[in-house]
Amino acid sequence: MSISREIDEKINIVDLVSRYIPLKKAWVNYKASCPFHSEKTPSFVISPAKNIAYCFSCHNWWWPIKFLSEMEKISFSEAVHKLAKEAWVELKTDFYKERWDSSGDIFDIYKISAEFYHNDLYKSENRDKLEYLLNRWLTDETIKKFKLWYSGDPRTLFYKLKDKWFKDKEIIDSGVFVSSNRDKFFWRIVFPIFNYTWNVVAFTGRVLDNSLPKYLNSPSTKIFDKSSILFWLNLAKTEISKKDFVIVVEWQMDLISLNQAWFENSVAISWTALTLEQVKLLKRLTKKIYFCFDNDSAGINATFLSIENLVNEEVDIKVIDLAQFKDPDELIKSGEDFSFHIKKAYSLVEFYLKQAEKKYDISWVQWKKTLIKDLMKILKKMESKIEIDFYIREISRFLDIWTDILYAELRQTREKNFWVTKTFDKKWFWIYEQLCWYLTLYGYFDLFFENFYYNESEIEGGEFSHTLVRLLKAKNTYLEDESIDIDFIKTIELFIEEENIHLNKDKIYQKFKDLINILNKAIFEKEKRKLDEDLKKSPWDSSLFEKYSNLIREAKKHWIMR
Repeated sequence: MSISREIDEKINIVDLVSRYIPLKKAWVNYKASCPFHSEKTPSFVISPAKNIAYCFSCHNWWWPIKFLSEMEKISFSEAVHKLAKEAWVELKTDFYKERWDSSGDIFDIYKISAEFYHNDLYKSENRDKLEYLLNRWLTDETIKKFKLWYSGDPRTLFYKLKDKWFKDKEIIDSGVFVSSNRDKFFWRIVFPIFNYTWNVVAFTGRVLDNSLPKYLNSPSTKIFDKSSILFWLNLAKTEISKKDFVIVVEWQMDLISLNQAWFENSVAISWTALTLEQVKLLKRLTKKIYFCFDNDSAGINATFLSIENLVNEEVDIKVIDLAQFKDPDELIKSGEDFSFHIKKAYSLVEFYLKQAEKKYDISWVQWKKTLIKDLMKILKKMESKIEIDFYIREISRFLDIWTDILYAELRQTREKNFWVTKTFDKKWFWIYEQLCWYLTLYGYFDLFFENFYYNESEIEGGEFSHTLVRLLKAKNTYLEDESIDIDFIKTIELFIEEENIHLNKDKIYQKFKDLINILNKAIFEKEKRKLDEDLKKSPWDSSLFEKYSNLIREAKKHWIMR
């Protein structure tokens, strides 16, 4: 057992949380208003039995170490040190010399680096670098708030880290240094990148002249994957929740300019487009996303790609028009009211049409046809018929074309069996999750096998399908299977507990059996669809007819076909 897990098990999370916020007893759990965002109705649930906390509003969960780290805005290692004393868990005499968590090591390397170079920026020999930032209209307060720094001494930090007992290979592997003689961001202004829990996990360096590359990012490490982290989300999340929308920009300077102009619900991607992993982080806080990328071909392409990534993510998309300005930074410095641009932001269809007007003369029929085909490529990927209808009507209004004609065009371009396949996959993933939670929470393994009419090998689909199969094979010994993410399952069990809190045993039984029946029906439909396709290819194959007849017979026998 790792030291962090031992501490988490020995510290009572109810006692820990109650030091910071008032708690109210709610059946077997405790409730409070979430301390990490503002809310009117308490949605922060603390489970004494599982020793975890979960917020049903921002959809995040905490164990004792993580809670203390976020609450006091300290590093993971500092939280470990504090709680280890309370838990009477002995740590090594020198945490850096006798390390037990390699991820913790990298966190500390980045924290030490950020503090070292931030202080360097204010040295007299680097006055011109500080002036560069101040001349970009950044205030001294902003520079300190974002912990900006300058790398002008490529070796001193290396020896400072070695004094903390880090080895040469560990320092270079962290991505801060390219060799023992030079750090990666030498002669650059550097922006520290924080994760959701306030730990520095990476850096972005920007040149002071016109040399290339203009921006340089940290490489992927154990603690940093740039496709799943958003710059400044750690501080913006409160404002995003309050205002119920987020502004997404491309680069750090754009974000800092917006933040300095009091648009603090902004984040930066530092990436070619908003990824699905980043969307998941934002959806915890809001369902309204405003894109404000650079007004060049790269920024416009990034907007198109981001929109495609957001299809079926159940979010409202708007695109802010920068007019004649090249980026958000320039717009803010011009003195124009950015709020006006937010209010006038384009919908998805409006954005496509405005970009099309730059390429096509849409008064011509042929160009209209080309534009409609481009729009249909997006619409055909959508699952929601309500969304499709909304956008069809919008296209009809802008292009003065009947909706019936647009629907006919959509039917021609839609992928074969799209509705069936996509809805089916989404339904399966949802079913797998709930079945896992019921099995671990109530131990309904025998009930599952009594009502499941297929083999475990026929359970296929998303990530949780594999977890479900492993649970079914392990049964009551699943806690011994290290491949099963028990912490995550135990956390999400709070959903089921809250939902079933007033139900008796019989009703809970029936809900679980209904889930199994949905799974049975899904597998039946999948097998039936496959046999239908095989029969079209080989209509005279008697063995296929026999399989088909047996499938239908068994389905009727178990009341799957109802």
